[in-house]
Amino acid sequence: MSMELLAPAGSAAALRAAVQSGADAVYIGGSEFGARHSAENFSSDEIKRWTDYCHLYGVQVHVTVNTLIKEKELPDLQEYVKNLSRVGVDALIVQDMGAAEMIKNTVPDMILHASTQMTVTSLEGVRYLEDMGFSRVVLARELSEKEIAYICKNAKAEIEVFAHGAICMCYSGQCLMSSILGGRSGNRGRCAQPCRLPYEMLENGKNTGKGYLLSPKDMALVNELQCLDKIGVTSLKIEGRLKRPEYVSAVVGIYRKYIDNPSMISHEDMRELTDAFSRSGFTDGYFKGKLGKDMMSHETPGNSAENKFSDAAIQRARENANIRKIPVNIVGTLKKNAPLEITVYDRDGNCVSVAGTLKTEGAVNRPIDEETLCRQLTKLGNTPFECEEISVSVDDGITIPVKEINAARRTACDMLAAEHQKHGLRRIIDYKLPQKKERKNNSVILSAEVMTQEQFEAAAEKGIKRIYVPCQLVGTLKNSDLLEAAENKGIEIVTKTADIFCGEEIQTKAVMVSSPAAAHEYRNKSIYGDFRLNVFNSETAGHFSYMKSVTLSPELNLREIRELCENTLTPAEVIGYGYLPLMIMRNCPVKAMGKCQKNKNIYTLRDRKKQEFQLLCGKNCRAVLLNSKPVYMADKIDDLIKLKINSIRLIFTVENFSQCGKIIDVYSRALDGEKADIMPDNSYTRGHFYRGVL
Repeated sequence: MSMELLAPAGSAAALRAAVQSGADAVYIGGSEFGARHSAENFSSDEIKRWTDYCHLYGVQVHVTVNTLIKEKELPDLQEYVKNLSRVGVDALIVQDMGAAEMIKNTVPDMILHASTQMTVTSLEGVRYLEDMGFSRVVLARELSEKEIAYICKNAKAEIEVFAHGAICMCYSGQCLMSSILGGRSGNRGRCAQPCRLPYEMLENGKNTGKGYLLSPKDMALVNELQCLDKIGVTSLKIEGRLKRPEYVSAVVGIYRKYIDNPSMISHEDMRELTDAFSRSGFTDGYFKGKLGKDMMSHETPGNSAENKFSDAAIQRARENANIRKIPVNIVGTLKKNAPLEITVYDRDGNCVSVAGTLKTEGAVNRPIDEETLCRQLTKLGNTPFECEEISVSVDDGITIPVKEINAARRTACDMLAAEHQKHGLRRIIDYKLPQKKERKNNSVILSAEVMTQEQFEAAAEKGIKRIYVPCQLVGTLKNSDLLEAAENKGIEIVTKTADIFCGEEIQTKAVMVSSPAAAHEYRNKSIYGDFRLNVFNSETAGHFSYMKSVTLSPELNLREIRELCENTLTPAEVIGYGYLPLMIMRNCPVKAMGKCQKNKNIYTLRDRKKQEFQLLCGKNCRAVLLNSKPVYMADKIDDLIKLKINSIRLIFTVENFSQCGKIIDVYSRALDGEKADIMPDNSYTRGHFYRGVL
């Protein structure tokens, strides 16, 4: 097999274990800008040291820059990537579109990999990123074998997939649960994992089951390696930057074994994987397209394994482990009245030659023979090299001190190691970050996102200027002439595309896209950007400047929104009302409990604090988990207007016609300068407008 084995390294010890266990590449994080903030991670000096260590063994180093970047962090990120370029890391794994733009303009020779946090689920998404200059795309974990195969067959970029480790319940990059409930953002590497807590499921208000209802098992595709290789996957990624070195050693070692020697995994090796870490076993449900209860760990959210490791795994994880060896060929020559000459080369074409410091002399007693020279030259000991083949030539009747042979051998090994660690110079450009703009927002309008016909009718009746309508509802409204009537009143109808991309027949001139894939697919339409594009800074806003407007991330606070808007002219929208979607899930938790929302029952999850979160059935049976309380900002409307945004969106999900009308009236009057009433205590939230995330 030719697939790369990519291993997690959340610490120096884990990195060493990964390399010694046979990884082709490792992914690490620095002290900032990585999605595993609680891992040990690496300082800039440590990144240099361990990059050299990896390159010695021919192992590539991919550095995670896979968090959303705040406006004030852009200068520090710019200096950080300059340093990463200087020390020779091989690639950066990026989530933030603006960060990618800045990296391209600052270190244009750096290789970019699109993080799974970008939620790429389709060929269209890959093509968008290819056009941006990404050479590799890490696909969402939720894809099936058939979906991955189609992308691999038609993509130009390399395709990387997760093969082993933890699965998020929500599509990566789209989860707001930890952020909204506790202020710890998964998009910023600080997820508190509320999905691993217990919940009750309520059906029409009555308890219908309980447990760890949002806790999936870990993924294991060790028996699918031949299939993954056949369909064209470039890189297999193991999750686990928070795991101990022995875990990394065990998992990498086993995957290395079956990549090199394809077969079904033995009972003993599967037991080692299970003992290393598992949540009630493993799942291949997404890959096989078999969703439901079998994917879930309802009984326990944490490790159910014994944390036992084989002696071999423990040995590879030890501090002074030097098990992995690089095969080399050695040529040694000893001639009369000449110094020892050594040439050492490896399979990758690295080659060094060394001449000793002393000339040979005539032997008085015991001359050096070929056997002795071979024996001394192959004593590679604690070096990373092992002799694969040796050829020597020794003139008769000469000698040289053994320490001279040893010294020349050590010098040759040091020189060959240095050859492995060389890296070419990369360009570093003095790219200037966005400067303050003379932004105009002559008037702030209200827009509305609806899910039902009665919500649409309420929005149209109350004079909303722009209404986002899901594709299926657009067809219904068109057939009933409601769409034409609204357009005749000057209302702009925008089709809201699916949260997770799927090809749809768009019947309006404008679309609101939730993904780069949709932006690519509907590029000939007038495009609005949804909050799922994760616009966190002016560089990202600038990237999407071809859109009519972008909705800023709901994780930004007022100050951060103001700083962003000061540095871009891209029209911006914020969510001023609505039950924010905390999760979007391919494996519906209702179905995993043996239920289904198609029968019109109302399902909610109730947490330990007795807060209830409604579950909605989305397109293609994807479940959406709503926050327990709506964002409400009508009484604080002036704080939003001061930001120089262009529109405030009202999101309607569970509201009826009357409720929608009342909410629109309150916000409309507030925009006209009237004082809005505050909602009852504990019935609303301000979202992140007054707190933000770390």
